[in-house]
Amino acid sequence: MRNRIVSISLVTGMTLLTLIVAAFMVPALLFLAGVPMLKADFWLSAALAILLAWIASKKLAEERQVTVFAVSVGLSALLFICGFIVSGYFYDLSYDGQAYHQEAIIHLAEGWNPVYDKEISQPTGNSIWINHYAKAAEIAAASIYAATGLIEHSKVINLMAMAASGLLSLGALLTLKPENRVTAWVVALLLALNPVSMYQSFTFYVDGLLGSLLLCLIALGCLICTRPGWLLLTVYTLAMILTMNIKFTAIGYAGVLTVGLLIALYMSEQFVRLKQLFRVAALGGMIGVLIVGYNPYVTNTLHKGHPFYPLAGENAIDVVKNFTPRNLERMNRFEQVAASYFAEPMGNSTDKKPTQFQWPFTFEAQQLPTFAETDVAVAGFGPLFSGALVLAIIALMLAFRKRPGITLAAIGVIALLAASSFINPAAWWARYVPQLWAVPLICVWLALYLKGNKLLKGVGIALTVVIAANSLLVSGSYTTKQWAWSQELRSQLSQLQTVSQPVKAEFTYSWSNRERLKAYGIAFIEETPLACNSEKVTLFKSGTTVCTDQQGMQAKAQ
Repeated sequence: MRNRIVSISLVTGMTLLTLIVAAFMVPALLFLAGVPMLKADFWLSAALAILLAWIASKKLAEERQVTVFAVSVGLSALLFICGFIVSGYFYDLSYDGQAYHQEAIIHLAEGWNPVYDKEISQPTGNSIWINHYAKAAEIAAASIYAATGLIEHSKVINLMAMAASGLLSLGALLTLKPENRVTAWVVALLLALNPVSMYQSFTFYVDGLLGSLLLCLIALGCLICTRPGWLLLTVYTLAMILTMNIKFTAIGYAGVLTVGLLIALYMSEQFVRLKQLFRVAALGGMIGVLIVGYNPYVTNTLHKGHPFYPLAGENAIDVVKNFTPRNLERMNRFEQVAASYFAEPMGNSTDKKPTQFQWPFTFEAQQLPTFAETDVAVAGFGPLFSGALVLAIIALMLAFRKRPGITLAAIGVIALLAASSFINPAAWWARYVPQLWAVPLICVWLALYLKGNKLLKGVGIALTVVIAANSLLVSGSYTTKQWAWSQELRSQLSQLQTVSQPVKAEFTYSWSNRERLKAYGIAFIEETPLACNSEKVTLFKSGTTVCTDQQGMQAKAQ
């Protein structure tokens, strides 16, 4: 039964992960062939995911392989359907999500081929991000949108990636220590509930998705070290290809993690597997950049002189500078990290207010609404993360006294995560380095893995409670506020249905909101600047203003 749980968790995690990978790679490959996005792309991706589930069941399950396959596919379908439904109840109310992520998804689903077609042009200036940023998340979401016609529901890829990361982590932890079942379940759940992933789960931001994919790579890396076979190497490489095309920095993150895995295989004298991983990963890297990542990496190089344009090369844009708190500007990146994660939570702002130190394990209730937004800048891993770091250091010191060898291995993984984070000069901003969330949870696993030391176990339990409370505070604040805000916008849209049509509308930065009006059957005429003879109504957190008779709208609504 224990082996069956491991097999089901691994096969289900791989199935969900493969569905996202295929939803990106199938359209990306067709783009090179001159074929725009088709409604069939997603269903072909689903078929490939099911095929992978069958192969994985044959390779990983020791018995009852058909049962493992059926349960895994059924569980994957259930998780997808539930996530699809839940995602549809929440509007993406983030700036970036409405300004360019959704706009890119809409253009892709409507037939724009970023490899061959003319660049998208928008009057707001956000077209630079649509044309030149990596697009794996947008392509995967667009394939779902094209198949279903429901754009908000296509945010399901975030929930799918979180579920995949948790399931793969569970399988890896149970493989490493089968008798620690409760610890494995708890740690895997908390790993998946990365605060960055949580407060971006109902948006089209990509940082939380990236955090989940990096966790998938870590879990698959642990499995590669313990289980032979080409399947894990293949899935790891597919996940790496997807990760590299989420955003530019992900290439560095995936590269550091892969180098760390190669070092681990070398140190454990698994030379055959090391050579296999090196070959497959090298091939995957070339495919990720030169083929499925042809746009933007090759097109940027050909047309703009640098693969990472507009963040690098001539006339590079610094997207962090204007949002950096003033006191952090005088610090190196290590000091910035300490100043940010041991500070009062603060949202993204151009006010450049300096960070304010906050003692670990303390917070105030009025700080929690900060985590209702998508882009928490300071203390972005939650109000109790600093306390978790303190307990994690204590756990490491106690563990080192008891078992230096295994503790050094854990420190090696932590050092790898830190190295992957500090290559980013904005490591103080949690959403740019979501992989740091795993650091204290490695210490939880270590503290509860080692037996015979009551103090160490007590610290591990306390650390678990602090991390769980932190995740609950962040996820609770985010979900309740986002639900209320989505309901407010939904109410406004329902009232707009009752007024005479068409209405005049100005979309400012959020041209994608045209789809929301269309979904409610609201006819509109675009006008910029907007001139109203009647009242103006601004849609909640949506950057869209319409002209309407406010009194008439209220009377009809009543």
